[in-house]
Amino acid sequence: MTISPTGIIPENLLYGYHLADVMDLITRLHVNGETKVELLKGWAQTVGVRLSASQFNTVRNTGTDRFGPVT
Repeated sequence: MTISPTGIIPENLLYGYHLADVMDLITRLHVNGETKVELLKGWAQTVGVRLSASQFNTVRNTGTDRFGPVT
């Protein structure tokens, strides 16, 4: 399920040339990796850009589920 960026990603970032800013914003969110990927997919669909697997992996690897257990 792709997540709509509306209400999460600021409207001024809903342009393809803001990819770096959007990836930075998504990597700072405190959510799991798959949610970040689905949000990035939603943004890409909304603005009409194609992204690479490595871009999706970049945001996925910053998810709260990727840091391992808290000790």
